[in-house]
This record gives sequence, C-alpha cells and structure tokens, in this order.
Amino acid sequence: MPNVTGAAALGYWPAFWALGGPYRGNNWNWPSIGEFDIMENVNGINSVWGVMHCGVNPGGPCNETTGIANNRACPGSSCQSAFHSYRFEWDTSISPNQFRWYVDGTQFHSVSQGQLPADTWANMTSHAGYFILLNVAMGGAFPDALNGPTPRAETVPDHPMLVDYVAVSTRGGGTPPTTPPTTPPTNPPGGGGSAYSTIQAESYTQQGGTALETTTDSGGGQNLRALGNGDWALYPGVDFSSSAAHQFTGRVASGAAGGVSGLVEVRLDNRSNAPIGSFAIASTGGWQSWRSVPANISAVTGVHDVYLTFSSGQPADFVNLNWFTFGH
Repeated sequence: MPNVTGAAALGYWPAFWALGGPYRGNNWNWPSIGEFDIMENVNGINSVWGVMHCGVNPGGPCNETTGIANNRACPGSSCQSAFHSYRFEWDTSISPNQFRWYVDGTQFHSVSQGQLPADTWANMTSHAGYFILLNVAMGGAFPDALNGPTPRAETVPDHPMLVDYVAVSTRGGGTPPTTPPTTPPTNPPGGGGSAYSTIQAESYTQQGGTALETTTDSGGGQNLRALGNGDWALYPGVDFSSSAAHQFTGRVASGAAGGVSGLVEVRLDNRSNAPIGSFAIASTGGWQSWRSVPANISAVTGVHDVYLTFSSGQPADFVNLNWFTFGH
C-alpha cells in the first residue's frame, strides 16, 4: 500500500479488486453483476478491508453501498511499511459455495452462498467472469466516511502503490493434488529432462552475457548473476510431455537500484522467437534475497529447446537466477 500514514495519508484509497464482466459497456448493472474487493485501504490506516458487493443499490442483501465487509490489521509489519499478499478464493468444491478473503495466508472474511437469495447469487456467479483492477483513488465515499472530508491540505501526494505480482489459479474437482516434495527432482546438467522438475540455472549448454557465483539460496549450488538486457541462456531438449504446461516459475533475486527493473522471458526453439511468457522483476532487497515468481505462459507440449532471455529498457543489471521450472 502507499507508504504514508497519519494526516499526510487522508484521502488515499488503494484497492485490488474484481468486477463482474457484464459491467463493461453497461455501467448500470452494478452491483448485481458482483464486485469482490480483495484489498481496500483508506487514509493510511493499518488495516485491510475485504468487501463483497451484490444485489441492488441502495440496500438489498449486500447492504449497499457499504457491501458485506470485514477488516483486520496486516500481520507483522504494517500494511503501509511492507509487502503483504492479499488473496480471494471462490470455492465451488463445497455446498453451499463460499467466498473467502486472506491476508498473508490468514483468512479474515467469508461469505457463503446460503447468506444470499438464490437469484442474487446466480446473477453474480453465472456470467462470463470477472476482470481485475488495481488502482489508487484520492478521496471519495469510503475515506470520507472514516475521516471526511478528504483529501485535505495536509494530504501529501505522490505515494504509489507497489505491486509485485498478480496471479489467478484454478483447481478442478475430484481428488486434491498430492503435496509436492520439499526438494523436487533436478534435471541433469547439459539439458534434457522434464519441464516439471527443477532446472538449475547453471545447467545451460550455451549462454550470452551470463556469469556464475555461489548461491546462498537453500540447496546450495550456483546461480546466474548480474543479468541484464540482452543476456540469455539455452536449456536444450526440455520435455513438456503431452499434458500442456501453462505456468513458468523462476527463483530470482535482485539488488537493483530503485527504478531499475526488467523481464525474465521464456522462448522456445529459437532465441529470436517471440516469448511464450514472462514476468517482471525489480529489487527484492538484495542480490541474494530470493523469491519464486510465477508467470502464465502459452500452452506447451512436446520437447523443446528453452531459451531464457533477459530484457530491459535500461542498461543496468537487474536480476540473478538460481533455478526455474514449469507447471500445468
């Protein structure tokens, strides 16, 4: 969230939310098409609000324009002073179905299908889907309701919301997936092997612009260091099998200066081919401060040469890479 508190924060309204797809081109069907506010915050308060909007406005089963809401303080560090993860789950594996809100893996809000009239639930769950929004508003009904009117003369502008990643995941019904091993199998050096095993970054067969160093990440070994625009590495003969991969995850670290970032890209069979997916990375707090970053990729089957390429609109090095893998 914007790192600003007290009087200087009056009027700030960052949000991470999703709005029912039929709202596009209509604008008069809110809130019946549904709205999930996964993270809302106002006025620099150390609290995250989870809210659901539905039905009719004003009033209705979701008490509009307030919505069905709950909130809690961010665990550990304050909401404004550190990154936190905000998650929304739509669970159709149970009856009645349920919506759940989390911060850093801790649930703090839920709404059950049984709490709402059947037609209200159907109107917000039976259409084509939801689109995601991330924004910072300044002033409005929510911040005004707590400390209004806002903003004020004391409000200090230009504090941004920073977003590390956004991911959407779906799990089918039936038997839950087995827990993956703590240490997944590793492909042998020199390429080849399964796309769904851990592929160590130093196992490339060709490269351009890369260098190696000893990693402090768990498992030891080496990482590619100081990767920048135009650098690349080749991992030949990676087997995606007949069951398509849709996700790429890289284990990365960055001590890049503020404002320095770049893309980690996946290309198949030829370094000049268009990327099938990528993720952006900026400073993680240090060149050995590791995190696993996921990215969606175009569906891939069969055996391919995998090129990892690194691109940026500026010349500074922006990332280290320890390993990567693919997922369904």
